[in-house]
Amino acid sequence: MKPKLILNAGSRITVLGLVLATAVISSCSTAVRDTPGATADAPDPLVDFTGLWKGTSTSDMNAAKVQVTFDIKREGDQLKGTYRCAPLNAVCRDNLDRGRLSGTIRARGFTVAMENTGWCTFMLDKLDPPVGNGEYTCYMNGMIADEGTFDLRGSSALSEAAPSERPRT
Repeated sequence: MKPKLILNAGSRITVLGLVLATAVISSCSTAVRDTPGATADAPDPLVDFTGLWKGTSTSDMNAAKVQVTFDIKREGDQLKGTYRCAPLNAVCRDNLDRGRLSGTIRARGFTVAMENTGWCTFMLDKLDPPVGNGEYTCYMNGMIADEGTFDLRGSSALSEAAPSERPRT
């Protein structure tokens, strides 16, 4: 005799709810962007992404535009530095004007950790020093908080200047 699984209506609804919840959670997980990294032609895509880079970022969600500045130092194959934000037609997201940058020269992107435990990933579509551009995605509490594009112009001479000689952002 085979055992029978008998579910009453309440149990069926509970099981269906769990199956649907699992499907929704699986589809909402953070996806990793499939962007090209190191190749034979460009073994280290961000090898020249050092120094002071200034530009703008524009939100796809509400067209908010802010000025962004990255001051990047290279330590071996690691990139470290600071992020600054200044208002243009909108205030910086969550009124946060600074963050910590980290990344590697072997990738096409880097991460900025914000002071409120949020973070942003910046993926460079084009880097042809002294210009670069790409897309960014910001996260808060594991969910997407903002997405958009950015354009940058770089100058290693500004980064190597003494701190008192650097322009304020």
